[in-house]
Amino acid sequence: MHSLVDSAIARLPDIVVVTGDLSADGRPGELDAVARELTRFGAVPRVVIPGNRDLEPSVGPPGEARPLPVDSDLDYFVALEPALTLGFDEPGDDGAATDPGGLAADAADPEGAWRARFGGPAVVHKGAGVHVVGVSSTPRLRSEALEVAARQMRRSAPGALRVFALHHGLLPVPGRKLRDGDLSHRSGDVLALLADLHVDLALHGHIHRANAWQLSDGRGSLVVASAGALVNDGRRDASYLEILAEHGRLAIWRRSVSTGRPTLLYEGARAAR
Repeated sequence: MHSLVDSAIARLPDIVVVTGDLSADGRPGELDAVARELTRFGAVPRVVIPGNRDLEPSVGPPGEARPLPVDSDLDYFVALEPALTLGFDEPGDDGAATDPGGLAADAADPEGAWRARFGGPAVVHKGAGVHVVGVSSTPRLRSEALEVAARQMRRSAPGALRVFALHHGLLPVPGRKLRDGDLSHRSGDVLALLADLHVDLALHGHIHRANAWQLSDGRGSLVVASAGALVNDGRRDASYLEILAEHGRLAIWRRSVSTGRPTLLYEGARAAR
């Protein structure tokens, strides 16, 4: 990971978004090492989201996941979501990092251990040029997290790039056989919600294949980008996504850590907001 951080620092990023699976099974030594590496970005803002491997023990090759529960109260949330346009604010909500799941910050628990190292597990970065809302999707994406994310996203500065980040996927990726638990539960409804919120870019990990899709619901477009693997596994080299948003355009590259070679995944105009 040291060389990956070296490569990313050399690109002079304005913000770093990490979409999870930073360890094999949540071992403290692994997470401590990653936390130390991320401090090398200095004052660069960071949004770091846990993956299933960080909070839940798992086995098998990278990307293996346990099936998500079939029950969800997302239907209830989606039905209520239009009410969020009324601008109701939660007491004490000032746009800082939040924990919409209401999990206790106990260092003995996986969530507490994660929070002590990285903050979150839900994190918000609100700037004039970019507004990133990160939510935890482990073990599942909670409706409460989406509700808070929607409220936060509606407060974006005019013209800011709106970015939603989570760990589990929202769309299948070429070259990857879809497995149970790869996609967030009710991902279609989540995509519809992001389009309604005029989100420009959704970022996720978990599938470990660099890819970008553009989709539209007829009212606006949304780009969904999947991050690649962070390690060399004999089939592909480590990579990260490099995202450039300026002059009304959005471009996404997959950049190889070993060679530095960029591969363009997406380039297009951003929708006017």
